[in-house]
Amino acid sequence: MNPSLAHDTSLCMKGSILTKEKCPKCGGNFQGKPLTCPGCGTAPRRYFLRLYSKSVGRLKIYSGQDGYPLDSWERAERLLNHIRHEIDLGKFDPRDYISHEVRGLRFDNYSEVWLSRREEEVQRQLLSHSYFKEVKAYFRRYFLPFFGNLSIRDIREAHLEDFKAQLPWHLSSKTIYNIMGVLRKLFQDAHRRKDILVSLRFPRIPLTEPVTHFLWPDEQEAVLAQVKDQVYRIFYLFLMKQGCRPGEARALRWENVDLKNNLVTIAASFDRGHYRPFTKEREVRYLPLHLQVKEALLKMPRHISGYVFTNRFGRVLSSRRVEEIWRKAAAAAGVKATCYEGTRHSFASQAINRGVSQRKVGDFMGHRREESTRRYAKMKADSLREVWGEEMCPQSVPKGKKGKAKVLKFEGKK
Repeated sequence: MNPSLAHDTSLCMKGSILTKEKCPKCGGNFQGKPLTCPGCGTAPRRYFLRLYSKSVGRLKIYSGQDGYPLDSWERAERLLNHIRHEIDLGKFDPRDYISHEVRGLRFDNYSEVWLSRREEEVQRQLLSHSYFKEVKAYFRRYFLPFFGNLSIRDIREAHLEDFKAQLPWHLSSKTIYNIMGVLRKLFQDAHRRKDILVSLRFPRIPLTEPVTHFLWPDEQEAVLAQVKDQVYRIFYLFLMKQGCRPGEARALRWENVDLKNNLVTIAASFDRGHYRPFTKEREVRYLPLHLQVKEALLKMPRHISGYVFTNRFGRVLSSRRVEEIWRKAAAAAGVKATCYEGTRHSFASQAINRGVSQRKVGDFMGHRREESTRRYAKMKADSLREVWGEEMCPQSVPKGKKGKAKVLKFEGKK
């Protein structure tokens, strides 16, 4: 049906209730209101409505918005009166009464199509695999059990509030914010595509700022000391000193490491097991190469694949293995921090505590928005010690005998 009918004010206000059936006893026509056979007194089993539009002629409707056929005169008459009211309000859309479109607007069916469009964006590398996996989990765990076969046109703001209220209590405010954000995106797309006519207001989700854990240099060194594999140890050192994301370090190639001029170019990343020829922010970063990292890289073997960090089989380090080895090393060192917290978060937090400006830290880490760096600016634990006075300021970072942070030596492969 042509969508242009949605606001066709020339539709006949009266309409008719008709049937295609003949009397099953005598074969005669049904007549009157309600339709019956004059001789046999029988009634049709199926009805349809006929409306008239000057632009397209007659319009026939065989089912209600719920998709059920018009199997009685009373059902047909109620629907006709409802349509008249919609026409008066300018809200009539014939697509609401076409069976295949009604099925397509059910939340379970509509979300399936919506997810297929998101999957195409993943294939075109417009969305990350990790994000898409999380989105699918939201539909499986939360959206489909609640909204089920409701039509997206029947979902109101009260439904959204009830949905939010029934989410598991143990979910963090950030997770709830993300869940509602995916649902908001679905309805925004539906409104943009004219599948729904009203844009819904979503309940506000107050975000609680998460606690950002970070490690001091001596704690990082303690973790590194527990990593026996040389490649993984240098990999974590690279993250600690260069401040990159693990996926960016996994995608690093030797041609992007300029050992002569002490420069490293961050231009690609891994999204789980999928290589992406760009970073999260889709920008190239040119970073100075830390001297301790350079010393370690010079002792590393080079594989024919061209990637800097590979396992003994020549394959790029897997994200699962990177997390697993870090978790075991951190536990052995007696510290509680994830790989991301112990490397990238710690890089930013230590820089802020040394007095490096927020802008420089953000540029180094590739933050496009200031808000991304601002969370680290609050972690000026060392700089705040001066409020006690110099005599009451214990050193937060244990020093070596010569006043310098302890440094692990990286031996070449024997």
